[in-house]
Amino acid sequence: MLGHPDPFPGQTRKKHSSIRAILLECTELPPYADALRLETKLPVFDAITNADFFISARKDNPRFGFNNWQLGWDGLQDNYEFGSNLSARRASKLLS
Repeated sequence: MLGHPDPFPGQTRKKHSSIRAILLECTELPPYADALRLETKLPVFDAITNADFFISARKDNPRFGFNNWQLGWDGLQDNYEFGSNLSARRASKLLS
């Protein structure tokens, strides 16, 4: 791992090709998560990414949800015809 003499991540990945992600259970390991991601090309979940994941699952998304994003809409749908927003050059390439 990044110049470390023990090629553990690469060997383990070759030996166990079904591994799809790495979970670092110890709270002392997050500093090594990026190195593991780089070496293995796998998603690595550590205490920090898991906490972020858990918190984001409970937070309101500003684009949807609880913050009344839809109240700014007047309720009227704009008139639209397929391709009407395209330039003449791009409209000429439309297949209909």
